[in-house]
Amino acid sequence: MKGKPEFSRAEADQIQELIKTKLKAGRPEQKKIRNQIRSLGFYYSNFYTSNREGGYNQEDFLNAVKIRS
Repeated sequence: MKGKPEFSRAEADQIQELIKTKLKAGRPEQKKIRNQIRSLGFYYSNFYTSNREGGYNQEDFLNAVKIRS
């Protein structure tokens, strides 16, 4: 498993902001943002196997990981 299943509140907030930005961005910019998200340790493929249209969103992230207080 790449990445990690648990994130600090600060990491989770940062990832959620990046996801929000990714959803509004064009394809080339989305790739850069996904790389930033991965650098924080979140790999969507660790939690979901389907690649649904539109990609993952903040709710998917929150449902997939544990956030430390």
